[in-house]
Amino acid sequence: MPNYTLPDGETVKNKVGARSHSELEAIEVDFVKARQVEHAAHPRIARTFDAEHLKAIHRQLFQDVYEWAGRTRDERVRLSDGTVASEPLLYRPGSKPFAVGTQISDRLGALADKLRVDDYLRNLPRAQFAVRAASVLAEANAIHAFREGNGRTQRIFMQELAENAGHSLDFRVVSRERMIQASIAAHESRDIGPMRRMLDEISNPNRIAALTPAIAFLNSAKYPWNDRYVATLEPGHVEDLTIVGMNGAHFIARTESTILIGQRADLPAPDIASGARVKVFPSRWPETGETEGRAARPGPSMNI
Repeated sequence: MPNYTLPDGETVKNKVGARSHSELEAIEVDFVKARQVEHAAHPRIARTFDAEHLKAIHRQLFQDVYEWAGRTRDERVRLSDGTVASEPLLYRPGSKPFAVGTQISDRLGALADKLRVDDYLRNLPRAQFAVRAASVLAEANAIHAFREGNGRTQRIFMQELAENAGHSLDFRVVSRERMIQASIAAHESRDIGPMRRMLDEISNPNRIAALTPAIAFLNSAKYPWNDRYVATLEPGHVEDLTIVGMNGAHFIARTESTILIGQRADLPAPDIASGARVKVFPSRWPETGETEGRAARPGPSMNI
């Protein structure tokens, strides 16, 4: 049992008095959101894009929750109850282990060195930046420097890397299930294709403009979109879809396991009814500029 969990072996020792994993998650989210807002409004962390940068983000986000905030899991941290927190070996049941022991420091250093040599991915076209950034995110995830909070820390790190390179990444339109699938593919199978596709998508303003109102609709319908793979249609990948509804220049559709957003102009007819089955041949998404913003029109016939 790790020496910084409670007796249940699952709940990490914490500063908020949570006694179960579910209670900790429920309490933690509000503290972390507040710190995210604070960081966005008054950024004080030097953007050095190295281990210290990553650790400073983690400390900012989780300082109210964990005594070891900002410390990598291989470091020995003496807690207020006298125990020493350290977990150099971390893995999910049935999965490959993340970086072990001194590999954490070494690999974070190597990642920082690679970014420096690559001029922090500056002066790259957006699509090329997305390809290179996917490798950075995949490696940061494979290292998994912290016991908890890796995903949120990595996303802010990647957003700041993108801003420094003249691009943007909008993780708000990435479902939890999509992030999980991309992370597993990269870590377990060394397949960063899903990660590349995700970053290419969330760095393109036109695709973000299609996803944002669709997710707003799913939220208004109280549909658990975070538990589904949600994406825009990929150009050249033919899909058999069930139409959910129309939203301005876009449409929402589904398969057995995904929610997909497409360009209405790609449909075989412009006003296909909700529930219809269609084969769609997705065309290329515009590269620059925003698509025309229109109010969502879900209508009573929309079905997820």
